[in-house]
Amino acid sequence: MDVLLNTSLSALLYSAVAKESISCTQPPDALQTLNKHTPLIVWGSLLDQHLGIPRIQRSLTLLVPDAELDALSATLTSLGLPLATLPNFLLRSQGDLLRCGRLHDATQHTDLGGIEHLHLVPKSLPAYIQEELEQTSFLRTSMYVPRTSAVYAGIFRMMLKYRLHCVERYRLESDLELLVGYNLLRQEKGETYDDMDKRREHAVERIRSWGRNGEWRKEEEWVEDLLVAIVKGEQSESDAPSLGTA
Repeated sequence: MDVLLNTSLSALLYSAVAKESISCTQPPDALQTLNKHTPLIVWGSLLDQHLGIPRIQRSLTLLVPDAELDALSATLTSLGLPLATLPNFLLRSQGDLLRCGRLHDATQHTDLGGIEHLHLVPKSLPAYIQEELEQTSFLRTSMYVPRTSAVYAGIFRMMLKYRLHCVERYRLESDLELLVGYNLLRQEKGETYDDMDKRREHAVERIRSWGRNGEWRKEEEWVEDLLVAIVKGEQSESDAPSLGTA
């Protein structure tokens, strides 16, 4: 999360809160109103922050039921968050990952804690299931966050929907690279090769623990071995299966 779409909290909000405890001065009425209609799943910026990804952008992204996407979008419009006009260059760089959702502008009349956009995305995109979600509170609103193993599996699942060398695929590969670097390897400036070897060992053990705990779906167990190979440097993000190659 970008996936993690091209979305994250503003620098102001990011620096003002702890990594896993996000709040703002006043509860955002828009989020609470949406939450009365449907459970909200954290994605994009808040998920980035939850997983330790230092990607500073200015949108808040939520996964919502596909069948309710248009109705929830209309609710946001009625609350003073109009649909944003998407420039062609942005659509070309993001493709379906942006086009399939509904991007709304935050205005001076709405209080979203410094956030410039609220992005609703159909939850069928990463296709998390209920047992992969954990209840939490973000921005003083009850939401769900996917467990870490489910985030990785969701990215690979989305990769299978697109062919190699398309904008969506490049975006997902970039998101996966960030996740592996900052969430699994916890990369830092100035580290030595010995430091990285230890980080790889810890990351591999963490990935293997997800398998031992039965966190992979049936027929998605291959995700574990591919993640381990990427962490070890034996394969790259571009080696993940794609539409037409699986």
